Amino acid sequence: MKRLFAILLLGGLLGGCASNGDNDSRLGSAEAAALYEAAENAADRSDWETAISELETLQAQFPFGLYATQAQLNIIHAYYKVGEVASTVAAAERFRRINPRHKAVPYTWYMQGLALEEKNNSAVKDWVGVDSTLRDPVPRRQAFQAYSTLVEDYPDSDYADDAQARIDALYEDGARYQLSVARFYADRDAWVAAAQRAITVIEAFDGTAAVEPAMDLLIDAYRALELDDLAEGVVAVRDQRPATDDGDVPETPTLYEEETTEVPPAPESGGAPSGGGMGSGGMGSPTGGF
Repeated sequence: MKRLFAILLLGGLLGGCASNGDNDSRLGSAEAAALYEAAENAADRSDWETAISELETLQAQFPFGLYATQAQLNIIHAYYKVGEVASTVAAAERFRRINPRHKAVPYTWYMQGLALEEKNNSAVKDWVGVDSTLRDPVPRRQAFQAYSTLVEDYPDSDYADDAQARIDALYEDGARYQLSVARFYADRDAWVAAAQRAITVIEAFDGTAAVEPAMDLLIDAYRALELDDLAEGVVAVRDQRPATDDGDVPETPTLYEEETTEVPPAPESGGAPSGGGMGSGGMGSPTGGF
């Protein structure tokens, strides 16, 4: 009898523990859902700072589960919207590290490239006519690498076509940047350095509009250095090139000044929390699927 009583008592205790565990789990899910909904509501009204705060809290307090995974995605988009490039890149890299096989990995590469590509852009620079493509080339080179990874590893993703178009534009930007540096040296009669940069344009950026003016500059550099034979050799090669309609490259290209980018919000994980339509600035699913 005592043995039976002990068994029943143990069963009651275990049942009570299980019930408490279920209650804790439901309470945690409710709190996670509330944080996620608060972040969604903030995003819908374009209050990105609040959205980031809610998403960061969600990830810190509930690091596992569907809400956490979706929060990892959504915060990439939110960081991008407030112009926090380093945080956008770090969040994208973190998502890939934690979820290397997730279907949204192409999206993270796309957002990483987009943030880096636009790092030097700002409304003030556009207003005063500063051409960001002729400034620090490192972020754009990193963007080029991010887009290239997306196109090469995920050619069938929804973001591959736009990434390829951006690769082509960044390739042109790289040529323009190198040509602008060559002209900088030429204006200061630093002909050896000017020639080296012009050669870089010709060899590394073949097919761009910057090649022909780079050849003209190289001819000038060789003549200034009294290397007439080399100058005539470049003239001969230039004259054999097919004519293009591109003409000279403008000193201040305006490739991005009129461009507006519709950034896709974070895609939803399979079976992830519902809701979150795009609205005026929310973080729901993009058009189409993976």
